[in-house]
Amino acid sequence: MSYRTRLAVVTVSLALALSGCSGAGEKQETPSVATLQSGAPAAGASAGPQRPVYRMDATEDEIKAIAKPWTDCLATEGVQKPDEALALVLKGGTSKDLQTADLGRQEAAWKACLPQQPESFEQNQLRTDPTEFKDNQREWYRCAQAAGYKLTAPDPETGQFGITEVGPNGDFGSEKMQECRRTAFES
Repeated sequence: MSYRTRLAVVTVSLALALSGCSGAGEKQETPSVATLQSGAPAAGASAGPQRPVYRMDATEDEIKAIAKPWTDCLATEGVQKPDEALALVLKGGTSKDLQTADLGRQEAAWKACLPQQPESFEQNQLRTDPTEFKDNQREWYRCAQAAGYKLTAPDPETGQFGITEVGPNGDFGSEKMQECRRTAFES
């Protein structure tokens, strides 16, 4: 399974988990003009440690290279399955996914290695600037909706959304969907 397909599966799963299934068949109204709907980020908000961030289009080998210091740290700190932790990262897993997975974890090890744990651009933005993340999600949603994708309602907290059916454009891994994603997050 390609990295993009895995990322799409995780994104859809997270979106469905966060937003539930309500409103999946409802048509969403969007403003006819661009508006700034999110407030400014909270001043002095702590976003946690600075962590390595990989590009949206990073290859699996690039992510593995960025993650090597982290997996080495986990092994040094006594985590029994650091390779499985890396596999979760490659699938787009979050820190919460890693902490709840059965990887022979030890709380002290996770905390000690957290500054080296890599995260995707989107995960980093959600953690460090949720307002900007929500605005980017909103743009991605509008683009995907305009491209003809059938989508779930965006989550009110994060703006994350899912796809309700695979149509002629394809799924989350399709080129049109990924182009909307790149346009929204790179602008």
